[in-house]
Amino acid sequence: MLQARRALPLLLAALNVACARQCGGLGGGPPLDLPEVTGPDGVKRHLLDKGAYKAWYDHWGRLEKIEYDKNGDGNPDHLAHYGGGRTAKLLEVDENYDGTMDRWEYYDPASVLEKVGRSRTGRSPDVWSYPGPGDTPRRIEYDDDHDGRIERAEVLEQGTVVGVELDTDRDGRIDRWQRWVKGKLRGEELDTDGDAKADRRLAFDEKGVILGVQKIE
Repeated sequence: MLQARRALPLLLAALNVACARQCGGLGGGPPLDLPEVTGPDGVKRHLLDKGAYKAWYDHWGRLEKIEYDKNGDGNPDHLAHYGGGRTAKLLEVDENYDGTMDRWEYYDPASVLEKVGRSRTGRSPDVWSYPGPGDTPRRIEYDDDHDGRIERAEVLEQGTVVGVELDTDRDGRIDRWQRWVKGKLRGEELDTDGDAKADRRLAFDEKGVILGVQKIE
């Protein structure tokens, strides 16, 4: 899921440089006398259209987004959101050129990749991977019901799951914390009173049999 993360900052840089060259931006701002276009959302923006590259600016001349149509089918394959800033906060990518975005990369103000989102349903991101050492994720989160809240998260070390966090009652708070060793559940902490803090600890043997239950004060 993070296999392309090294190339993503390069892609953002390429979009910035190419649009600056192709779009004729002035000192980081928009060129003069851009036409005003009403978008699908009903909002009017200034558009600089240079074929494969399109730069959209708000009423104050701040860059909102850059579109790039790599294969020339009329649909943007890369969409970088700037939100008026100098660096992109979000990059959407249509990897298979079917007209639907299927990868979302989120960046901090220093253009460092924070997480990568993907969709299992084709609608919107419902799985997020957080980059760790090398090309392996350190954490993967899942939103199974698309309510915007995480129901399950996996904690990884060198590509191996060592912990699982669960929101079993789907109230937006984790209530089970599992410890995994070599693919087997060896321990779990539970929140049984709904205060978002563990109050019970379970231990398991190698066969998954409960060895004991401990109350956490």
